[in-house]
Amino acid sequence: MRTCLTIGTTLAALSVASTCAYGQHLWWKPTSTDKKFTCLYGEIEVLSTNKFIYYCGCTWWPGAPAGGYTGIQDQGGGRHNVIFSIWDTSPTLHPSIVEQESRTQGSRFGGEGTGAHTHLDYDWKLGKTYRYYVTKVQDATQANTLTKLYFYDDILRRWVHEATISNPNDGHVSVTTFGGGLNGFLENWMGEERSKPKLALYRMWLGTSPRDMENVTNGGGDGKWGVLNDSFYLAEGDDSALEPVFAKALRPHSQLIKAEPGKGILTVKERKLPGRIVRELEKLPSLP
Repeated sequence: MRTCLTIGTTLAALSVASTCAYGQHLWWKPTSTDKKFTCLYGEIEVLSTNKFIYYCGCTWWPGAPAGGYTGIQDQGGGRHNVIFSIWDTSPTLHPSIVEQESRTQGSRFGGEGTGAHTHLDYDWKLGKTYRYYVTKVQDATQANTLTKLYFYDDILRRWVHEATISNPNDGHVSVTTFGGGLNGFLENWMGEERSKPKLALYRMWLGTSPRDMENVTNGGGDGKWGVLNDSFYLAEGDDSALEPVFAKALRPHSQLIKAEPGKGILTVKERKLPGRIVRELEKLPSLP
């Protein structure tokens, strides 16, 4: 699927007005559609990559006040990073970065809507599970929603609080919760070397606290997507280049299900969030 300046496009791509991105999307379908989710835990496992690829774990409330997204990128040249962005609540109510880890870089962005952006250079590895957690809480005045991104740093062997972005409340449910067309995607933001294989697995949980997280087992998609090893996948590349990547990744007694054109929904087996991770999420560090 080809899109121009999509919501996940990086700041680097946004500087080139003529850039058109190529991506495939995974539409998360939570069972509880009326629940006001304030916590989001996700996993991304990249099995094959190339330069200029963005693996978005989740976009929430796309196009709505204070919608946002987070994921990991392959910038090329061996550089990998984590990004986290929130759009403006309104043209006059802007988000601000109120906390950030020492390695985090932040700025405002434009070109795809406007808002606050952060990124942190982090050398995530092929075949390793990247874990992230996003939560929304009210500040002391109850006038602003604080959206906090954490990720597990395999190098430091601990959870890192990348940043907190504060959005003024204005009565819209999109400011205070996660929802509204939740989706992940795999985006080739420069549209280069599209024949080379890229493949990533995606998993998602939603809730109001670490103890009531609900695994999202239903999903739809476009482009090259499906189910591999009871996880949703997104892929790009020639079929001949992807086949050996699929074959290497496929586990015994598991399945590879390639979504057929027009296929509405696929389902994966429910996964309970491990107790160890629940306990870690309940004791996350706070930034100074």
